[in-house]
Amino acid sequence: MRTVFAAKVLATLVTALVAAWAAPVRAANPFAPALTVNASVVTEYDIAQRTKLLDALGATGDLHKLAVQQLTEDRVKVQAAKALGITLPEGAIDSGVNEFATNRGLTMDDVNEVLAVRGIDRQTMNDFVESGLLWREVLSTRFRARAMPSDADLDQAIALEAKRPREMLNMAEIALPFAERGEPETVKLANELYAQIARGASFGALAQQYSRSATAEQGGVLPPVAATQLPSDFRTQVLLLRPGQSTRPMPISGGVALIKLLSIKQVPPDAKAVNTPEAREQLRQQLFSARIANFGQGYLQELLGDALIVQK
Repeated sequence: MRTVFAAKVLATLVTALVAAWAAPVRAANPFAPALTVNASVVTEYDIAQRTKLLDALGATGDLHKLAVQQLTEDRVKVQAAKALGITLPEGAIDSGVNEFATNRGLTMDDVNEVLAVRGIDRQTMNDFVESGLLWREVLSTRFRARAMPSDADLDQAIALEAKRPREMLNMAEIALPFAERGEPETVKLANELYAQIARGASFGALAQQYSRSATAEQGGVLPPVAATQLPSDFRTQVLLLRPGQSTRPMPISGGVALIKLLSIKQVPPDAKAVNTPEAREQLRQQLFSARIANFGQGYLQELLGDALIVQK
């Protein structure tokens, strides 16, 4: 009996030792699967790389959690494109990366330098861009016809706008182009300026010192603008502020900016201004963007709900 019991104890100890030895080995393997999404593997290396990329792009919060979320979504986006037979033409990814750089005031050499300094593989960047391009094609294929406003939709929207008092925003900006310092240093400076403003530093004085916009001399003060004329994401962030508050660094074409809301003023509607060809086309694009974004978000949640996601 003692011999049998001793053998069981020995077997248990051996099993425990093997498990204890094997666990660090698995953890130390950067290419070990972290999860699968419909049998498509996401490795620990994928997550580490995406985390570095998010950090380089100035993302905040739990970057590891955000990386896992994005990679999971990317897998179902790519799979949705494959199911629809969507492929990208040759050179599309390189063009997408180049567009990504140009929109931030960078050259491809700048991008490659940032990737090298941060230890980010170019393939990580390519995958990031590819999933976005494919998803754009997926949404266009599935929802473009439904999302495009009809003339009747526009007439109705314009009639509402013509009766609605306009919100005129008085704002100030600190615009920081990537071209001067490079993206990582620019994002770092923007975060430092935001911290100074939060501690009571003068927004206007910092704008005069650091902003590279034509408004710098007057402390970053911008001409009044109707809230409806702002891009939707930008408008949402600004309208969450109370007068006197400033946004965190926000991406703009070729750099980042901090925006201070000085005041909001309600003015009477201008029926003529909202029914010009330019205003009509702008409203069409606003309605289309909002609709296709809503369709896309709902479709993405549907795909994620149907996906078999297995944590390793």
